[in-house]
Amino acid sequence: MTEAYYDELAPLYHLIYPDWAQHAAQQVAALDSLIRETWPQTHTLLDVACGIGTQALGLAECGYQVAASDISAGAVARLEREAAARTLVLDARVADMRAVAQVWPHPFDVVIACDNAIPHLLSDEDILTALRAFLHCTRPGGGCILSVRDYAQIAREDGVRLVPRGVRMVDGQQIIMFDTWTFSGAIYEMATYMVRDDGTTPQVQCIR
Repeated sequence: MTEAYYDELAPLYHLIYPDWAQHAAQQVAALDSLIRETWPQTHTLLDVACGIGTQALGLAECGYQVAASDISAGAVARLEREAAARTLVLDARVADMRAVAQVWPHPFDVVIACDNAIPHLLSDEDILTALRAFLHCTRPGGGCILSVRDYAQIAREDGVRLVPRGVRMVDGQQIIMFDTWTFSGAIYEMATYMVRDDGTTPQVQCIR
């Protein structure tokens, strides 16, 4: 299940990137520029797939009043810890993106769902339900920003695709990270592997 995967990944999520802080700063700069250019009167912002805060934390630092939700309670808890460490005030809640209108009854200036969140929904009906919920949460004249991987550039034949993440050094321990994508038609199941090597016997953790 999506919740279980991201709950387990939450403490380690930053390791997906060579430099999570730098990656987040680049995303936030691009989002802030787009928002200021397109919806210059934006004050309130809702991140409906916040994860551990890759976008929400930086946007709050930019001065937006940020609310954030995610289906993963573990990710939301990590976001709250990251916000507290930065002395940021934001409202974070656990919510399925298809039901955000029930959790956030008041409208926002801009709603975002980044980092390929939408493709976690596996049917057109679920996607439509989510988009209707986003619309309900957006004030008239406001905006919605979605970022989605370009799947047209990815070979999707049935079988397993290996997706390397790289090698990280954590507390003197080498961590080799990669994903496997197991395709069945247009749908794939993802598992994330972390091989920890401290110079003795490597330990393998699989999150799926």
